Amino acid sequence: MRRGMYVYAWDLWQEGTAAVAGRLRDAGLNALSLATAYHAGKFLRPHGPDGKVWFPEDGTVYFRPDAARYGRLQPQVASMVAEYDALPALARTAADFHVTGWTVGLHNSRLGALHPDLCCQTPFGDPLINALCPSQPEVQSYLVALCLDIAAQPGIGEIAIETPGFQTYRHGHHHEFELIALSEAVETLLGTCFCAACLARAKAVGLNAEALARQARRDLEAFFADGAAPVLNPQADPDWAALQACRADTVTSLVAEVRAALDGAVSLAVIPSVQTPNSLCWREGSDLAALAKVADRLEVPAYQTGPAAIASDMDQVRAAAGDAAAIGFILRPTWPHVTGPDDLAACVTSARAAGASQLSFYNYGHMRLQSLDWIAAAL
Repeated sequence: MRRGMYVYAWDLWQEGTAAVAGRLRDAGLNALSLATAYHAGKFLRPHGPDGKVWFPEDGTVYFRPDAARYGRLQPQVASMVAEYDALPALARTAADFHVTGWTVGLHNSRLGALHPDLCCQTPFGDPLINALCPSQPEVQSYLVALCLDIAAQPGIGEIAIETPGFQTYRHGHHHEFELIALSEAVETLLGTCFCAACLARAKAVGLNAEALARQARRDLEAFFADGAAPVLNPQADPDWAALQACRADTVTSLVAEVRAALDGAVSLAVIPSVQTPNSLCWREGSDLAALAKVADRLEVPAYQTGPAAIASDMDQVRAAAGDAAAIGFILRPTWPHVTGPDDLAACVTSARAAGASQLSFYNYGHMRLQSLDWIAAAL
């Protein structure tokens, strides 16, 4: 079984590729998922040798892309790559590790700000610049090109796509703010895309998406006025359930297109959700059973709090994906998810009981180094 760690290029750069690889080996790990396309953030680094806070550049890649592969959506190289190129460094000094290109796909606020016409749109027509829309043909071509580009880099054995589809309204955008409490139903309606491409896909399967958008605006305006709960149920009402199925087909088809383009050169994993618990993944257009059939495996964050909740989440994922699905689970060996090595060992046991084909841990740069000892004991 592969046992992996999620890692950022800047941690390898500052701590030394060989030194980090050595620590991971000592913890019993044999795989590494490197952020090759990533978003902005403000990250605390407990063992950072040259400072404790890092601000990643927004929507950049950590390799040298081939511009000729892309159309209007062009990747931007992170400035640190001029001094440190992580994938060749890993190929030279950690060739015994299986390397996954951890690829944040359609969450790209830099590209969204440059191309709002390719972003998801609320029922009111507001572009959500953090979310490129998977229904847009140019976005589809960009994701395929990005994955092929990463697959061509030294040492890559797998691509893992995070945000392969739609995103929820709430996604931790910079200074995201409101002064009214949003229910799950309100967030779902606000995050449902009604761009021209989504309207066309819905029409092609016999749905009147314009009417659904009017329903959403009606319920949202009532909520904004006095807090009235939405009348429609975006998961159960028949036309809305059909819209969710259409959205899921959009995402599944795009993942299948990426897999076909890779043509077996490297394997493809899909991170189907960035929500907790994973049962909410339908809001992103993720059908776990369908995705498991078109990708080589699912890579599922198990980010609940405490061993019991984490085990329950993993069991629900297994039930939804089916017995035949290859599933890797990602655990956080840190606060607030676990409180020590015994908790982590219980989570590892639960992951194995849920039929995990791979175990990964998140994230080297964010955790205390003592978490590596917990991992070693749990494995």
